[in-house]
Amino acid sequence: MEMRRAFLPIVFVFLSFSALTGCSGSKFTGSLPGRDGDGTGPKPSQGQAQVTSLSPSTIVAGGATFTLTVNGLNFAPTTTVLWNDTTSLTTTYVSSTVLKAQVPASLIAKPETVDIAPSPLGTFNFVTNFTITTQPLTGNNSFSVSMFPVQANDMVWDEVNQQLYLSVASGNGTNANTITALNPQNRALGSSISIGSEPGRLAISQDSTYLYAGSNSANSVRRYTLPALQSDLDIPLGSESRGPYYASELAVDPHNSHAVAVARGVRGFSPRELGGILIYDDATARSQSVPGTGPGPGPIDTLLWNPDGKSLYGLDTETSANGFYTMSVSSAGVHLETQSTIGSSGNALHSDSTTGYLYSDSGKVINPATGAVIGSFPFNTIQGGFSSNPIMIPDGRLNIAYFLGQTVEGGSAGNYALEAFDLTHFTFLGAVPITNVTGIPFRMVRWGSKGLAFLTGANFGVGGAGDGVYVVSGDFVTSPAP
Repeated sequence: MEMRRAFLPIVFVFLSFSALTGCSGSKFTGSLPGRDGDGTGPKPSQGQAQVTSLSPSTIVAGGATFTLTVNGLNFAPTTTVLWNDTTSLTTTYVSSTVLKAQVPASLIAKPETVDIAPSPLGTFNFVTNFTITTQPLTGNNSFSVSMFPVQANDMVWDEVNQQLYLSVASGNGTNANTITALNPQNRALGSSISIGSEPGRLAISQDSTYLYAGSNSANSVRRYTLPALQSDLDIPLGSESRGPYYASELAVDPHNSHAVAVARGVRGFSPRELGGILIYDDATARSQSVPGTGPGPGPIDTLLWNPDGKSLYGLDTETSANGFYTMSVSSAGVHLETQSTIGSSGNALHSDSTTGYLYSDSGKVINPATGAVIGSFPFNTIQGGFSSNPIMIPDGRLNIAYFLGQTVEGGSAGNYALEAFDLTHFTFLGAVPITNVTGIPFRMVRWGSKGLAFLTGANFGVGGAGDGVYVVSGDFVTSPAP
């Protein structure tokens, strides 16, 4: 009997040790019977270095390089601090019980829990957890949100006349199938004009002389004078064997309000842009165009003019190619010059004349001269990052980039965060919650000196009737920091 009592614990320890170690050292993460049968778990070998505590033990994601103090036992001048089992940190030996390690900013870019252990490793790695937490939603709380139950397929801001223009969807209770003005300051609807079934994309000339609107049922682009919204011109878009064209994207030449670039699509077909990119002078198409999907490049479903009016930029947001395109513009038309791949780009492309860079909804910053991604905004550190594609708008005058998206830790559907970042340094400035949002945000514009507005719908982009127009105003827009 006495031999059995001695034999059983030895066998149990042998099996547990084998399962934990395998062919090399292993982490100790549980409570097992110790070698002395005291139930406290494995014991370090004689003289083995071990970590007992950390200072700090947590840090907010997205911060700068910092010094981590590691407390423990049996440290030697050659002991280094190991980050998450793989990365050796630059370590300063202080004493047999204290080490100082430099943690670079790149290791704390996103929220997670990592292991800290001494290296070289012993039979058992007695690790201590270090936690990288999410940045809280802290921002200037002086803001308000108003929701207007207007279903709209697109929205643009008229800076000269200080009003928004909405392409009101066919399912809306009032003003259906119209272009209607909305004053975001007094929340009043203004001029309205019928355009036919399911109006689509909108584009406004830089001098606020004309508003261009896609008429999906008429397969044309209609032009209206501002601010009265009087009908001025109809631009037929033609057709092909698959059906008539509609305007999947519009962009007005910043130096010529009579010239508009159009990406032509066929309704019911994906990708949206199938009929190529054309430039129209009033109702006359220039002879040279960029062919549509198939004979031409991948679908170019987002268009943006260079501020000099001599080139166009485009994005493929529908296929895995994620192409970025540069097109030259002349009196003959438009010509494809370069193509590059930038990865996920979101659903729109934005420019800022003060920086000269392009900004995508996915947070990537593009140098249009090279087509290269030169940086990105670290919104993955806020509340665990965005759980779906955000939308954004830059403001070079304030040097702020605004992003709106649903966060991983934001809770139930309908809870979003509006986040602000430094436009040139990509650093986080502040964020506030936008709750009880109905539908999916798919278009955001800047209005006035302290305002933002966004549309929501059943899906992204033109073709899905919107659920509402949300108007955000207040000091957060100009001074997002708390």
